[in-house]
Amino acid sequence: MSTNKSKTASPTRRSQTINNNGTNKTNIQLSIDNSRQDFVLMDKDLLRGLSEKEVEIEHLKTTVIALNQKVEVCDIFLQIKSNNAQQIIRDLELDAQNANTITQNSEIKRVELQTHIRETAVQIQIEATKNKEFQDKLIEENKRLREDLHRANGLLNEREVEIHTLRETNLQCLAKIREQEQIIRVNIDIADQLAHANQLNEALYNQKLKLQKELETASDYILALEDKVYKANKTSLELLRQLKDAEIEIETLKNYIIELKQRIAVYIPVKDDVIDKKLAEFINNYPDRQKLKIMFLRESEGVYQFGSKRVAVRVDKDKINIRVGGGYLSIDEFLDQYTPAELDKMERKDPLKKFSEKIAMQKTLVGKEVRESSPIRSPTRQ
Repeated sequence: MSTNKSKTASPTRRSQTINNNGTNKTNIQLSIDNSRQDFVLMDKDLLRGLSEKEVEIEHLKTTVIALNQKVEVCDIFLQIKSNNAQQIIRDLELDAQNANTITQNSEIKRVELQTHIRETAVQIQIEATKNKEFQDKLIEENKRLREDLHRANGLLNEREVEIHTLRETNLQCLAKIREQEQIIRVNIDIADQLAHANQLNEALYNQKLKLQKELETASDYILALEDKVYKANKTSLELLRQLKDAEIEIETLKNYIIELKQRIAVYIPVKDDVIDKKLAEFINNYPDRQKLKIMFLRESEGVYQFGSKRVAVRVDKDKINIRVGGGYLSIDEFLDQYTPAELDKMERKDPLKKFSEKIAMQKTLVGKEVRESSPIRSPTRQ
């Protein structure tokens, strides 16, 4: 509407401009008329004062020429203004026609626009309904997604707990694997030791068989002596002498057994064990084998069994030191200090000594029976 008003007001302003141009033209014409009147008056004055005003006449002629030129210029200016006014009038008429056309088109556009607005309003209402339904669906979907997210967070927390538990279990399994690997290495070491011990046991078994045969021979001999004692009550002195000979024989067997033990006392070290190799070198090269009646038995690297004692052994600057209590002793000091005590313990547990004590007891009983009663025959050997 404001556009139409501005376009309607434009011809008015142009008409005012034309009126102003007409007023200016009238003023100019009046000025020209006044100038002509002035020229006439001046001519009259010039005619009256021609003699007196000759110089002024020339000046006035010049002035008239100038004024004529000005009049021509004004005529030209007025012609131009008139042409411009006519062009402005034609433009105003065209503007009026265009304004009418625009007004008609605007009315049509307004009707179309109102129709479009109504259609758009209906479409907007439909779209609003659809958007409301879509928004409700989005709210429901959002709610469902929040619930799913809550459940997923719960599952995630459970999975994190399971992962933490599995990591701890994995660490425990790794620790157990390391322990098993350590046990396997220990078992391999034990297997090597066992193989070595089996070799020693086989040698000892052969020696044992030999000693058993000798002991059987000695036992047969003793039984024969007992049989002679029971058969010959009157020859008790001979029996005592034979028993004494048997004691000597037993002592000889003891010494022989000790010698055999010394023969098998060669120490074979475990491979890749520096301490065991050093200990084997010391034992196998030791000059006084009587002090080595008690042997070192390896349990693990640096740990040995010496008789009834379990000791720790280490090598410091190519010297063997054995831990005793809170300090260490050299191996020579250790052997001097602990070998006699361990030998006493072994002798208290030695079956040969028990056997010789039993024989001495039987000898005493036989002597008493020889003096008091007839001999009793011992059971024959199976």
